[in-house]
Amino acid sequence: MSGNIVFNVKFLGTVDVKCNDMHIVLERNNTTKVNQLFQMLLYHVNGISRDQVIYNLFQNEGIADESNSLRAIVFRLRKALLKTGLPEEDYVYIKRGNYRITPNASIECDAVNFEELAKQALASDDADVQQKLLEHACKAYNGDFLPTLSGYEWVVTTRVRLKKLFDRCLKQLLEMYKVQKDYDNMYTLSHKANKLYPYDGWQTYEMEALIEVGKTKDALKLYEDTETLMFEELGVSVSSSMAEQLDKLGSQVINNSDMISEVKKNLDTSKEDIEGAFYCTYPIFVESYRYIKRVIRRSGQAAWLMLCTITDGKGYALSGSDRLETLAEELSEAIRVSARGGDMYARYSNNQFVVLLLGITQEDCVLVQSRINENMSKESRKRYIKYNLAPVNLASAGTDYDTAELQDMVRGEE
Repeated sequence: MSGNIVFNVKFLGTVDVKCNDMHIVLERNNTTKVNQLFQMLLYHVNGISRDQVIYNLFQNEGIADESNSLRAIVFRLRKALLKTGLPEEDYVYIKRGNYRITPNASIECDAVNFEELAKQALASDDADVQQKLLEHACKAYNGDFLPTLSGYEWVVTTRVRLKKLFDRCLKQLLEMYKVQKDYDNMYTLSHKANKLYPYDGWQTYEMEALIEVGKTKDALKLYEDTETLMFEELGVSVSSSMAEQLDKLGSQVINNSDMISEVKKNLDTSKEDIEGAFYCTYPIFVESYRYIKRVIRRSGQAAWLMLCTITDGKGYALSGSDRLETLAEELSEAIRVSARGGDMYARYSNNQFVVLLLGITQEDCVLVQSRINENMSKESRKRYIKYNLAPVNLASAGTDYDTAELQDMVRGEE
């Protein structure tokens, strides 16, 4: 009967079990003990000890009679499997304290397959063989092990181990592509890694591949998107290695006259609306703010910072509202049309915008606030905007404290 029953199992990045091309769904809730036992047996294709099964299922739960509870779960699993329409078989095979799926069935599990390929690849002494194995391993890995299960030690331990294996395989294969100047495969692989783990820094390889194949605009956009992601989600800057890729991109532009012409053409034909304030991401706002302070310090031109916070109508910052994103878009447009072309603004958080107003008095700032309110819809005015003002300290330009007033303002209102 062996070979007639084949389980095809996907546990990496998703949870999907098929048997003879039929989807197997035991219970709606993927975290039940019955489902967990089934997943455990599918992953441990050669079996798992009774003690380990009990530990995995009942750790820290204080079950009075773990053996009896396990027997009940095994009974429910056998019953649930037969209800799916599978061929008649005792699918939970127990022998000498070892639990496994019946030997009459074969199991193809992506997590098991990946681990075997990864270990073979990392142990190989033949460069060509190793590369092929690394490619197969990286292709087999599509995300975290059993992503719908959290807080279970056996899942987390396996997840971490497989992720570390993937990282090692991925880095080794990317370095191979880099040496071989195979930038197409280098881009494809690093792009996949960035989709799976956007905070792990694989963007450096993706950006380098884009630069090497001449896709400078895509490389610059990737840098800007990564800079925004890292700052807004983690509050950190991009890695030094990615900053080096930006320098490389800059050098490439400087040394390529055709590229300079293309950049100038893109700038000259920009469709950006120059009416109203200039919008940018917050990391760019901070860098531009530093530069502008230096420029206007000599003239002594007055400048003000303004923080606009969407509130709940009672003075508290609005959060968790279904309409928040709509209100934020409306506020962004209201700021743009209410301020002048020489002013700039950025979104600091989901409910806040920061604005730099140049050549303006404090009284004029109040007028800008009034115009913003007028440019909001009547419905939105019910959730009024809270404003905070701070003068720009021009004396700190070029020092380590050049963004002090900006940081004090935004942090004080978080």
